[in-house]
Amino acid sequence: MSHDVATPGSLPKVPAAIFGALVVVGAVTLIFGVASSDAELANRTYRVFLHNWLLWAVLSNGALVLSAGMRLTNANWQGPIQRVADSMGAYLPASLLLFSVIYFGRHHLFEWVEHPIHGKEFWFEPSFTFTRDVIALLWITFVSIFYQYLSIRPMLGRARETATGLRGAIYQRWTAGWRGEEREREIATRRARKLAAVLALSYAICYSLIGIDMIMSLAAEWVSTMFPAYYAWGGFLSAISMTTVICLVMRNSSALSGQITTSRIHDLGKMVFAFSIFWMYLFWSQYFVIWYANIPEETGFIVNRLGSEFLQDTWYFAGYFTRLAEPYVHVTLAAWFLIWVIPFWVLLGAQPKKTPAILGTVAVGSLLGFYLERYILVTPSLIPAKAVLAGAAVTPFGAVELGIAAGFVGLFFICFLGFAKVFPGTLSARS
Repeated sequence: MSHDVATPGSLPKVPAAIFGALVVVGAVTLIFGVASSDAELANRTYRVFLHNWLLWAVLSNGALVLSAGMRLTNANWQGPIQRVADSMGAYLPASLLLFSVIYFGRHHLFEWVEHPIHGKEFWFEPSFTFTRDVIALLWITFVSIFYQYLSIRPMLGRARETATGLRGAIYQRWTAGWRGEEREREIATRRARKLAAVLALSYAICYSLIGIDMIMSLAAEWVSTMFPAYYAWGGFLSAISMTTVICLVMRNSSALSGQITTSRIHDLGKMVFAFSIFWMYLFWSQYFVIWYANIPEETGFIVNRLGSEFLQDTWYFAGYFTRLAEPYVHVTLAAWFLIWVIPFWVLLGAQPKKTPAILGTVAVGSLLGFYLERYILVTPSLIPAKAVLAGAAVTPFGAVELGIAAGFVGLFFICFLGFAKVFPGTLSARS
């Protein structure tokens, strides 16, 4: 008899209250900003919302792709780590609903809504753009929820017989047509493995499309065939970093006590290390082609973020530090250090990957790096470096930025904890 079963539990009150308060902070910041008569504040609020949405949507879905990857590779090392990744996908329905805020703020974000892009009028026609994005998000959300359903259903065989009230009704509905635990596990294993492949492919296609429509379209003249994959892969790596942080924080809790072993921590460290290298590979592959071709339509995107220092014409030492002081350069380099340089050099040996304090610090740094990276992907397209030099004030850590970021953090973890309450024992299930 498998021990991978759901057992009744309760929502931790203190964390839930903290995350609930963060949601309130985010909601108040958003409402105050978009309702303001100050057009600059409204633009800033929608801009910050977009960059946070881009961070958390792909992170949440990337966690389910991580779970799907474990199934597709027949992994047997992960234990409860796969359940943690499954639970992180609970944020997806909320993310789908939040996309409506971007639609309502389209006139504040996308110039092509009012001024069609020459040569791209068909693709960036507003109705067509948002319709295909909504369809893509509906599809990936449907596939993700169905994947969670197949993953969790076999665990509910015993709980469905004892649970009462709303929880019991949910269990009965979730396990309609129950065929016995052994048979359910056999069917779920087979179907979930097939669906895992569909989920991984759907993730790549959906978030490549989102990367084109919600990020690349902000810099209408820019073209890149690598960027969609770069954005989607960043979501996958950020999901691994978040999974690592959650597992390390909860490793001594009653839910995961004794299950996040040194061996599993080592495996998480190896994933952060290896996949950050692939993230850097995608970044370099994109940057090097742009640097070598040196075409203004492509280099403009780089100059607005890395400054003129990293162009082909300025690879000389004179004026090096002056060029480094150009707008956005420090933020971009900080993201680069946090996502790749630090994980690569710190986790190069085996022992740092097994040490929770070191691995946890690197993983938190990676998440902070992705917050800055999403900021730098969005903001310079709407407030170019020239505007900053002319006096426009921008910062990734202003009141609006921190307020809305707090709301996203709170909502993500409320969904995560709420999922564990509806399906109690999800986090403590033993494999």
